[in-house]
Amino acid sequence: MPVVPAAISWVLLFGYQWAFYLSYHGHQRTVFSYYSGIVGDGLLIPIVNVAGFMLLRQLSPVIPWRRAPIYVLLGLATATAAYLLQARLGLVNWSMPTAFSWSDVGQFHFFVLAAELSYCYLVLATAINNWEVLQQDSTARRAFAASWLCLALFAASLAADYL
Repeated sequence: MPVVPAAISWVLLFGYQWAFYLSYHGHQRTVFSYYSGIVGDGLLIPIVNVAGFMLLRQLSPVIPWRRAPIYVLLGLATATAAYLLQARLGLVNWSMPTAFSWSDVGQFHFFVLAAELSYCYLVLATAINNWEVLQQDSTARRAFAASWLCLALFAASLAADYL
C-alpha cells in the first residue's frame, strides 16, 4: 500500500481538523462528535484516496488528464451544492455555526471537499472510460471495489450522524 498518498490524504482530510480543534473556542460540536468525521475523514476517505491512487497508477497510460478542468469544475459544483444543502437543511456544526455562515474550518473544508471530489471524479472517469482495461487488471479492479465500499460506508456514517 502506498504510504505517502495515505499520509498526505490523512493530513489533508483529518489532520487539519485537529489543528482547528486545538484552537477552537466555540460551543458547536466538532469533528470528534461525528462518525463521518472520525471514521469517515480519519479512515474511510483516506482509503478511498489510496485505492484511487492505486487505480490511477495501474491505468496511468489512459488517465484523461485533458479533462481535468472539467473534473475540477464538477468538484467545485458538487461541494457548493453540498454546502448549500447543509445550510438549507440547517445542519449546523463547528464548520457552519449558523445557516449560510461558515467558520474558518468550514471554509477550509469547502476547498478540501472540492479537491477530494475532483480527484474522485478523475478516478471514476478513468475507471469507466477504460472499463475493459480495468477488468483485466486485478489490482485496479480491487482498488475500484474498495473505493466504492468505503464510499458506501462513508455515506452510512453521514446518515448515522444526521438521522
